[in-house]
Amino acid sequence: MRQYNNILVIIEPKKDQQLALDRAIEVARFNPRVKVTALRLIYDFANDVPFLGKKSEMNSHQDVEEVTKKELESIITATLDRHAEAKARGVKIEPKIKWVRDISEGMVMEANSGHYDLLIKGANHHGIFDSIIFTPHDWNLLRHALIPVVIAKEHSWDPQNAIVVAVDFTSTEKQLMNILLLREAQLLATITKNPIHLVNSAPVVLPTIMLEVPNYAPELYAETVLAEHKRRIVEFAHHHNIPEANCHIAEGMPDDVIPKLCKKLNASTVFIGSQGRAGAAAALMGNTCEEIVDFINADLFVLNRKTVQHDVTTAHTQE
Repeated sequence: MRQYNNILVIIEPKKDQQLALDRAIEVARFNPRVKVTALRLIYDFANDVPFLGKKSEMNSHQDVEEVTKKELESIITATLDRHAEAKARGVKIEPKIKWVRDISEGMVMEANSGHYDLLIKGANHHGIFDSIIFTPHDWNLLRHALIPVVIAKEHSWDPQNAIVVAVDFTSTEKQLMNILLLREAQLLATITKNPIHLVNSAPVVLPTIMLEVPNYAPELYAETVLAEHKRRIVEFAHHHNIPEANCHIAEGMPDDVIPKLCKKLNASTVFIGSQGRAGAAAALMGNTCEEIVDFINADLFVLNRKTVQHDVTTAHTQE
């Protein structure tokens, strides 16, 4: 089971409240050994202003860095003041400023530097109804980070809320991901005491050829598919000591079913796997994770296949 001793938090500009830093401190409360790094990325404008001389460029960089450092230290102080218990326990938050030419790539490179166990970034809110919209930065992290990524959303942690694990039994690779996600969820459950629930969707896509079979009842096919999904999720739950009452399944596509189940369970954190597809693969086959995350009002813990492959490679190297 992974231990979170080094957490990387992305500090975003022009935000009074840093949701990601709040969430990192809440996690750190339960583990005094946790070190939190608050990262503020600054866009390197040097090449965009060609008329600046070397000396002027250095002075401009220093001025921007000093102002940013003061703002970052102010954010850390204000956040710790809101978390008096964590402050009393001596939670450590180290400020870090980094100049980058590409913000998305800067996040990924720092996350994959080998110094961190977990990355936390706040969700972005936009639009008339303040809906949550994932930016290209978020998608880039979810697809390429070699450590788990948490997208923090604005809600309180309540002991009555559920920790939800979205499971998928459609392939051997995804069944391995189910186990890894559950292990991560169990780690969180041991410190927050929230119950773990499993959710799954049962897409019923009737084969075209079956429509031509005389006296064939589509509802019987749907019942068979739903029963098979239920059998798999209950079997998985029993194997991992999770009560059958905490297994939830509904007929429909994942992007419709999973958000509804999470809302019904009043989920505080949702663990979900991502195939991490990009480019043409994402356009053709899509990413189920990316299709549903905007509609779940809970912290999202995302584990992608690159993270799993990296962990396996690391384990073999250490052996």
